[in-house]
Amino acid sequence: MPPTVRRVTVALVALWLVLVAGLGGWLSQRAVVSWLERLAASTEYESETTARVVDRLFTQMVSVANMVASQGQVIELAARYRTDPPGFDALTRQQRAAQLTRDAGVRKVGDFMNALGNDLQYARIYMNNLSDDTVTASNWAEPDSIVGMVYSGRTYLVDALRHGGGHSFGIARLNKSPSYFVSSRIESPDHAPLGSVTVRFDASEMALYLTGRHIALIVNRQGRVTTASSKKFMLRNVAALLAPGTVRTSKDGEEPGDPMDLRALTALSSADRWLIDGKPHLLQRRPLANTDYQLFTLAPLDELPPMRQRHLLTALLVGAVGLVLILLSSRVAGQMVARRQDERRVARQTALLNAELSSALTDAQDKDRQKVEVLGYIGHDLRAPLATISGYSALLLSDAQGQQSQLLHTIQRSIKYQLDLIDELMTYAKGELQPLHIQPVATDLPGLLRDVSDYATALCTPQNNSFTFQPSGPAPRQIDIDGKRLQQVLLNLISNAAKFTHNGRVTLTIETEWTEDGCTLNFAVRDTGIGIDLNQKTDIFGAFQNVRAAGGGTGLGLFIAQRIVSAMGGSLHVNSILGQGSIFSFVLFAPVIDASESEWATGIPLDVHLSNPPSKFVLSENSWPERKAMDELAKLALNGRFTDIERWIEGHASEPQHAPFVEILNDLLQQFDFVEIHALALQGLNQITRHPQ
Repeated sequence: MPPTVRRVTVALVALWLVLVAGLGGWLSQRAVVSWLERLAASTEYESETTARVVDRLFTQMVSVANMVASQGQVIELAARYRTDPPGFDALTRQQRAAQLTRDAGVRKVGDFMNALGNDLQYARIYMNNLSDDTVTASNWAEPDSIVGMVYSGRTYLVDALRHGGGHSFGIARLNKSPSYFVSSRIESPDHAPLGSVTVRFDASEMALYLTGRHIALIVNRQGRVTTASSKKFMLRNVAALLAPGTVRTSKDGEEPGDPMDLRALTALSSADRWLIDGKPHLLQRRPLANTDYQLFTLAPLDELPPMRQRHLLTALLVGAVGLVLILLSSRVAGQMVARRQDERRVARQTALLNAELSSALTDAQDKDRQKVEVLGYIGHDLRAPLATISGYSALLLSDAQGQQSQLLHTIQRSIKYQLDLIDELMTYAKGELQPLHIQPVATDLPGLLRDVSDYATALCTPQNNSFTFQPSGPAPRQIDIDGKRLQQVLLNLISNAAKFTHNGRVTLTIETEWTEDGCTLNFAVRDTGIGIDLNQKTDIFGAFQNVRAAGGGTGLGLFIAQRIVSAMGGSLHVNSILGQGSIFSFVLFAPVIDASESEWATGIPLDVHLSNPPSKFVLSENSWPERKAMDELAKLALNGRFTDIERWIEGHASEPQHAPFVEILNDLLQQFDFVEIHALALQGLNQITRHPQ
């Protein structure tokens, strides 16, 4: 090897090693800092989302306790058992329970509490009198009933009687389950205390809402973990994580819990990084609306040592490869200078292309992840209000009759369908984007289309559209097809049509062609809405695409429908003229199970405006408010706007001539009879029209 080449080679080796060491260390530090920043952002976002959910759960418990305490039957029962009768304290708990449950009112209120507790996943709802005796409870009929049990000295009961409400965390007396207790005072009409209603929510049920990548802890003022997404933290004491001077002792004498080994990682120059039981964690604190609790979100930092080790191994590998290349290059330096230059140029271009491809791939992954996170957040938050609607509609269904019962059944079916769709959305949000799994089963085709028509009627109502179902010719009774997926496609298309149509018509047609081994079903959904400009060359069946000018939405409806139809062996097509409407159609083949024909009358429109029966009340001409006010009342009743109707009544209660009408309206509102309120408003409008003042 020539001396000049040798000296150049030694200089290059030394320079290469210094470069790899310096640049590798800098890149490693940048990567670690970037990873910590992303982890902190993820922890903060998850902490904010979880705090919002927990605040909603606590607020719901308070609302339920207040609602039960204000029920007329509960107040009547509390007035009857305001204090224990003489000699009652000498009886055993079982004897007191037996005497109390002989009262039909005790059983009826207990059944109401049981139904409400089951719907909202509460462990117990119970009522105590001023003697701290449990008068009734949601489990009054069970062997472990708490009826007759005396809860003396419980702070949440004392606070409820003194201040109107109380709350606490403790271990349930019977099943030793960690639970949250929220109480509300029962008052007589003259605001005298009669007792209290308590809602108990087990910490294990609360933990089901603490979902996410990181560890979520709900901590009380003692520093005790009352709820945790990780079992090893449950009921442990983490008081060192609380702000100095904020630790308090329990008013109920609850144990503070076994302390965890907690040390701040001062080496990382941040008080928000802690060594917990020997493992490093990133801590995010979040106050809750209930100031007795805080939400801690912990992100493990176990990935840091392996990450640094990977960086070191990568640097060593790059250094070794570089040394080999330098040595090989030095051996042929004299003869291969030109070739070496070409290779270096190609290597630089390749590195630049790789960097550009890596950057583009990272950007695409970030955008997809952001979309998926948004979908996951929406699906998660939609479950809570739907569950509440389902619970209240079930309560209303128990007393509903006639048309009200039919409407409430439709609401129940719609809620179930919406929850199924949310499950699909959550599956999409989790990144499980594999081809849809189709499960053909024996499906009642006429029944499925009747359900779709019921749902379509409700979907068309808000935009004042009419819906028409037009079958063509006979169809088989049972076919082998995935009915759930077929219903999802039809309702997606009908919902899309109804959303972009105002004061128009939405039509579902089906044509059946019989074959030797089954039948071919040709479905089409037509609307008279705003239409689509197909000349824009936009992929309307792509995910997150919105091509219409109004209506909003996530842009997933047509994408999901196209995927389902494709998985079932068909293809979704669209024909549209801007300003005149659209037609979405697809063809599916299905084996026939029951070939008996179902005849439908064709072209029968289903009127989406549900008419109310005439009102049964008779009022004088001067009892009705003015036409504008009655028209507003009819709209509020049609939409079930309870609070707005209350405000409407307050605005007209001061007028003496309207007193009979307002009194009837108050009675109907207390019964949640929006159908009768709407009929009464229509009756008033008709009478005002016939006899204008």
